Amino acid sequence: MTGKSALIIFLLFAGEHLHSQTIISGLVKNSNNEPLSGAGISLENKYDGTTSAADGTFSFNSSDTGQQKIIITILGYKKFAVEVLLRSKPISISAVLKEAITEMDGVTVSAGSFEASDKKRSSLLKPLDILTTAGQQADIVSALKTLPGAQQVGETEGLFIRGGTGNETKIFIDGMMVTKPFFSSVPDIAQRGRFSPLLFKGTNFSSGGYSAQLGQGLSSALTLETHDLPARSETNLIVSSPQLTLTRQQLNKRKNASACVTVNYNNLQPYFNIIPQRVNYTKSPEIINGELSGRLKTKDGMLKYYGYLNYNSIGFDKPNIEGKNLRDYFGATNKHVFSILTYSGNLNADWKLNAGTGFSYNKDNISMHVKSGENELGYFLPRITNYTTQAKIAVTRNLPGLNKVLLGTEYQQVIDKIDAKDSIPFIVRKDNYAAVFTETDLYVTTHLVARLGIRYEYSSLLGQGKFSPRISMAYKWGGGQVSMAFGNFYQKPDADLLFRTPGLQFTKATHLLLSYQRIADRQTVRIELFYKKYNQLVTFPSFNLFKASNDGKGYAKGIELFWRDKKTFKNFNYWIAYSLLNTRRQYLDYPTKVQPSFAASHTLNIVMKQWMEKIASMFSITYTYASGRPYYNPNLPKQDFMKDRTIAYHNVGFQINYLTTIGKANAVLIFNTNNVFGNNQVFGYHFSASKDVNGLYRNEAIIPMARRFYFIGIYLSIGTDRRKEIIDN
Repeated sequence: MTGKSALIIFLLFAGEHLHSQTIISGLVKNSNNEPLSGAGISLENKYDGTTSAADGTFSFNSSDTGQQKIIITILGYKKFAVEVLLRSKPISISAVLKEAITEMDGVTVSAGSFEASDKKRSSLLKPLDILTTAGQQADIVSALKTLPGAQQVGETEGLFIRGGTGNETKIFIDGMMVTKPFFSSVPDIAQRGRFSPLLFKGTNFSSGGYSAQLGQGLSSALTLETHDLPARSETNLIVSSPQLTLTRQQLNKRKNASACVTVNYNNLQPYFNIIPQRVNYTKSPEIINGELSGRLKTKDGMLKYYGYLNYNSIGFDKPNIEGKNLRDYFGATNKHVFSILTYSGNLNADWKLNAGTGFSYNKDNISMHVKSGENELGYFLPRITNYTTQAKIAVTRNLPGLNKVLLGTEYQQVIDKIDAKDSIPFIVRKDNYAAVFTETDLYVTTHLVARLGIRYEYSSLLGQGKFSPRISMAYKWGGGQVSMAFGNFYQKPDADLLFRTPGLQFTKATHLLLSYQRIADRQTVRIELFYKKYNQLVTFPSFNLFKASNDGKGYAKGIELFWRDKKTFKNFNYWIAYSLLNTRRQYLDYPTKVQPSFAASHTLNIVMKQWMEKIASMFSITYTYASGRPYYNPNLPKQDFMKDRTIAYHNVGFQINYLTTIGKANAVLIFNTNNVFGNNQVFGYHFSASKDVNGLYRNEAIIPMARRFYFIGIYLSIGTDRRKEIIDN
């Protein structure tokens, strides 16, 4: 399940073969003679170019000849342009960029948002950060758990943010919602995300107060932006114990269109033969998937397609907590299809269009049996299917300065089906979901910007519509900026609840955030206060989901701190993230409002990365701490519901990336492991349904399937060595 980590990291180190004849280099600085890093340098209407390094220097090659124009841009500064004559002789440029008052000196609406886009100077986590964070196995969601607000939930998949459940965080790719972003649920195992960080050039993690353009996420939103045209054609291959992956990326001669095909096979059986697991795998996790993407640069925009096809299976058995001679058997197969087609471009000088359509299909065949020897005592065989068709369109009108107004609408048809042989009848739930939204950015002064938005969404299944006003503001102050956000957010109840009670209503959360953030000289400091109020959460009596209602409520409040430093020590960067969370909620079968089982009061992450140029290696260490989480102990009195706590969570991850060459190919060797010191990790407890001879309910700790996970891999690619570029950025 972690084989993609090697592919992702290696691809970032893979180079491109240069056929250019003219070397263009220089220095980018501001009017105070300070170097500007991250500036985009390119030939006008061409694809040759680069970005400036930390010291403002840049260099790239071009095969074009004749009179050309070099364009240099960076957020917060006016565009720099200069005419040059390319004739195979080196060209040196010294560019002094002037601040653009109309771009508000870099003020952006950022309350609740951790943004990592190549378009922004205020990037906090870039793809390379995700890929080289030790112990996270190059999984986007796992890497985001090292940021403030995220909980360290290891027994189920999802991004649990600020007192919200994993399915209250929604994931979007190029503006389109992903209905099944994780591999299918398996008891007591957190499944990883389906998609590789390599696909994306930008990541925006909003832990609250997000844009009116997005909906159906009660707690947070993760928006991912895929790459545009690649810089080159290339073929890449990765081979490791669990994985074999082949990728071919082709760029046409005109450099205005590309296609990419990836075929991947994962099988963890060889790994499990070496590293014993806690359960007996009757079918080791096996994954087969293919990906197809295409890009077409038009005169005024970009057309993108991405398609994903997957089949995976798993099976295991373990002792049943109810008796010594009982065993639980679990098996699952999953078929998944996801595809989106999007377009982004200018209609004219004032209007911009963003549009997309998508389709996804997911089918889980699940089998659960309880046996005593060969005798079957019970079983549950659900077949769960989801079809989602969606379309979205938004137009943006540019107004004087940076002011703009956006209008948009979206539609989703969602069909959920369940069929459990001899257990429950065949059920179909169909929903036509529609939304309209508008949002405007108003730059009040050179230091103050406001974003005002409102969203209306309607569900035919719920027979209900809701308005969601949202407002965000940012003020540049003290070398940084102060931001606030407020808004209402609605979400449909989960499908498993709607199967039983289709007459439920939207759940609701109200967000209020206040933050200070300063990014300067390769250092970032961020402090954020938040408060969330939950209403209309779904509740039901114990063991009776058919009597569900929207009587639940709750709150979450706290403070989060983030510090990142890439300046103090050479080739060394680190970040520290701390979260203090006070949350209570009454939902599902909770009889009263309590701290939920997935929430820890204190969470701390320390991530350190060191590049050692002499041995061409990068070392990464991640330490994570979380205070004990509550769990229900039926042996305690009812008034002590959820009063017990698990032991504190400690995890140290370690990763080494070693760069070398094998023949004409660049190679990277990777070693990655988590829980280096073998700490005991308990995510909760299962209790028996009946009492033992002592009158107590037996318990069983929910722990990882193995004390540690190891990954060793090698990736080969023919191309230019880009190690210095990676170090500089």
